[in-house]
Amino acid sequence: MADSIKIRATLKGNDGEVRLLIPHPMESGLRHDPAGQTIAAHYITAITLSLNGRPVLEGGLGSAVSANPLFAFQLQDVRAGDKVGVAWLDNRGQRGSAEAVFDAS
Repeated sequence: MADSIKIRATLKGNDGEVRLLIPHPMESGLRHDPAGQTIAAHYITAITLSLNGRPVLEGGLGSAVSANPLFAFQLQDVRAGDKVGVAWLDNRGQRGSAEAVFDAS
């Protein structure tokens, strides 16, 4: 996708919070354009969250998720300087990814 993932990683003690905003149309394939033509399905099917290069969460998505989905995750035993990454794959084979470093603010 042309737009990039917005990712924020913050610490509260030893717990980390990760917030993601993924620009994606998330079309179900059920809507129609003004001319009555079906808009082709285009949605994220898989998302992976990693901490310091090790996957910590893998999930499957479907066509019922809204456009530009916002996700928030809580992680335990995280330190300032740890790196969190996210990667996604959609039903058309397109991919996206981003990384952020946990800061103590």
